[in-house]
Amino acid sequence: MGAAFGRKTDALAFFAALAEAPHRYDFYQTLRKLECLYREQPRWGQGLRPVDERVRLGQDPDLSFAPAPLAAFEPGREGKAPRLQVRLFGLLGPNGPLPIHITEYARERLRNAGDATLSRFLDLFHHRFLTLFYRAWAQAQPHVNRDRPEADRFAGYVGAFIGISPQAFRHRDTLPDAAKLFHVGALMPYVRHAEGLAAILQHFFRVPVRIEEHVGHWMRLGAGERTSLRREGATLGAGAVVGRAVWDRQHKFRIHLGPLTLAQYESFLPVPPRVPVSPRVRSEGSSDPSSPSQHGEGGLVSPACLAEAERRRKPPSGEGGLRKLVDWVRLYLCFELDWDVRLRLEKNEVPSLTLGGRGRLGWTTWLGERRTETDADELLLDAESVVGRV
Repeated sequence: MGAAFGRKTDALAFFAALAEAPHRYDFYQTLRKLECLYREQPRWGQGLRPVDERVRLGQDPDLSFAPAPLAAFEPGREGKAPRLQVRLFGLLGPNGPLPIHITEYARERLRNAGDATLSRFLDLFHHRFLTLFYRAWAQAQPHVNRDRPEADRFAGYVGAFIGISPQAFRHRDTLPDAAKLFHVGALMPYVRHAEGLAAILQHFFRVPVRIEEHVGHWMRLGAGERTSLRREGATLGAGAVVGRAVWDRQHKFRIHLGPLTLAQYESFLPVPPRVPVSPRVRSEGSSDPSSPSQHGEGGLVSPACLAEAERRRKPPSGEGGLRKLVDWVRLYLCFELDWDVRLRLEKNEVPSLTLGGRGRLGWTTWLGERRTETDADELLLDAESVVGRV
């Protein structure tokens, strides 16, 4: 309701400015603005009924060459639709296909007798001509198509390069489709590189990003790949492997994020589980002697304490940063490589552990006095394991 009221207010202000100085506005600019003001209506040239287009278009009958695209605008009154008179296109005028005397007659009847019958009859055709004329221009403009994202044709064209053109393939994860379309140049090449991933993450999260390649790790072997007796490839010094894992540096990389502020740091932490809090709260002024003691079994919790508990169990601001990071890596590399992420908290942002303060044990807390000469980069997350592979 508030959005509808805001659009109505914007429309009235635009109508007033357009009626006062129509020569300051361009034809395409004006129709695009009107199309945005009436978002619930079909686009120009796509309406099936006259009521689907809130503003009527027509041509001002005049014999002079047009000094401006628009001639006049009449705001709607007494149930009549607003009317926009143009000069750039139509059946009348020095550039129109009809004989000049038709324009002279329509102009004379309108100016001297106040009779707009002929002009309004021709405007039945002008309205359709002008709306289709605008639609032919707008269909080739990507920025105009973006005014209504739900019907953006160019988003489908660009999305086809990365597999999100069909509607069924959109909104598949926590990443906005607009961000994917913005980075289609980096997502489209078959060969993926560390610089491309770093550029995407740095632009999306607005934090410093560095990719460390060839990170050593123990890669576990499947049951069918382990060395065992009476199996081919168990030649000592050639194909035999002792144990269930091998040391590898080819299939893992590490993402370094930071230095981060505390708010940015918390946005990449796993969301804490939401444990329900259901204490019995006694209203102020209650003196029921049958109520249990505050220190006894099932004791009471004050409203202030309950509010603090509710605040602490809420996820930090920016919830979902780690989930979005995982989705970006999956979109860029799928599951081809293993990876983890190291969060680097700026040294001046490291919180002090105090009684009554907020913090998450093992995540944003450090025991004792921590040296402030270096940033806090002890936290290393296996994001895929934390978020899950489902």
